[in-house]
Amino acid sequence: MTVPSFHAMGLDAERAGLASELFELNSQVHDQAFGLVGPMPMPPDLTMQQVRVLGHVVKSPGITGNELGATLGVSAPTASGLVDRLVEKGLVTRVDDVVDRRIRRLHATRTGLELMRDMDSMFGRALGVVLQELSADDLRLLCSGSRAMLSALSRVSADQEPVG
Repeated sequence: MTVPSFHAMGLDAERAGLASELFELNSQVHDQAFGLVGPMPMPPDLTMQQVRVLGHVVKSPGITGNELGATLGVSAPTASGLVDRLVEKGLVTRVDDVVDRRIRRLHATRTGLELMRDMDSMFGRALGVVLQELSADDLRLLCSGSRAMLSALSRVSADQEPVG
């Protein structure tokens, strides 16, 4: 992963240094976890394109089929076919737009969200393997860091424009 220029982002020297260290540590954790638990599991009944579509729907709840097609660089009928298969598998739902009934918005189902979370859970899989090696103090520190990250993500998400 390319490390961003934290000074260019306007961070002071101390925070820029800590952010750089965090990115380096994260890369090391990723590499060691990958060596320990391997790549993300791929569901046997989904194609890479279907996983990609589901990922976009999870990232942008309420995206329309036309928006999805444009994002993927495929025609509307192709996008619709991919979505049809995910709907059949119970991973995505189509919901009528509250303002314009001609528009159908796409949302991941609970099963779809869980599938994406399971696929992207290298940290969780690695933590399960090394849990017995972590002290209660280490776990408290990880929980504290995770709460700080979750709080920051919530603040950034609240500042973003809703999709749709």
